[in-house]
Amino acid sequence: MHTRDHESANTILDKRKLQALGVLLPVQLSGMSFFSGRHPLGRAGEGMRFLRTRPFESGHDNPRDIDKFSPPDEFWINEWEAESQASVLLCADVSGSMAFGPKAALRNLSLLQLTYSLWRAGDRVRAVLFSQGKRETFAERNLKSQLEKLMTRLSFHNVLPGQDVIDMLAEHASRKGSTRDDLIFVVSDFCPVKDESGLDQAAQWRTLQRAMSGDIVPVIVSFELATDQRGSIRLWDAERRQHRMTLITPSRIRRINAEEAKRVAGIERLFRKLVVDYLVLRREQDVYPELARLARWRRRCRT
Repeated sequence: MHTRDHESANTILDKRKLQALGVLLPVQLSGMSFFSGRHPLGRAGEGMRFLRTRPFESGHDNPRDIDKFSPPDEFWINEWEAESQASVLLCADVSGSMAFGPKAALRNLSLLQLTYSLWRAGDRVRAVLFSQGKRETFAERNLKSQLEKLMTRLSFHNVLPGQDVIDMLAEHASRKGSTRDDLIFVVSDFCPVKDESGLDQAAQWRTLQRAMSGDIVPVIVSFELATDQRGSIRLWDAERRQHRMTLITPSRIRRINAEEAKRVAGIERLFRKLVVDYLVLRREQDVYPELARLARWRRRCRT
């Protein structure tokens, strides 16, 4: 029986392919166990689940709810609660600024890791890849199809014009009849596309937060270049769509890293001011620990 279950799990999801991409699999690929309660349904996360057992209170409880397995001379009531699935939206930036190799790898890995972990937790997960004037939505019936469609799409390296995240979310909030989302992850480098020097970004985000149906969790994708590189390299400017030769030295790399760190620090200050949970990813090794830290933090805030 164990062998049959193991074989069926491998046919459902290619574990080796995911691990090669860096996705960590914290749970075994077997059927999820859940309390179906008194109304068994065919899917985890729906129906009722056991909450606790307590003594029967005469005059308040229905005698029909007494547990028939209560100890002698004692009457106990089993309490149940409805299981609910969260609706999670994953928005990933596929614009030209995200075409830089290290940032694209971080975006792809975090998107796949979020999809896998949230789906295995029983949540409903949709993914939207966005750029200027273009939306690609992925909402498959099962985890295998969702991951396969995402991996196929992310393997194409298209250079697309960018769109500011706040504009993308405002468009999403203005759509009538759209699915209500409990949690919205936005995976982007949050590089501005238009001039925002004269805008009150905090006020814009507060207005957006009131318009959105769920919590927004920014996932800030950054990078840090190794300082031991040197020499002339040919770079592709994705936004201007042109090549240019650049002399790379350790001092220039340090300046690039310092400017990027300064930019990300400004974004962090904005989100701290808004009291928003956020992540900053600079290396592929940061993805799983940061997501685990976010889960612990949000769990602690709810209790």
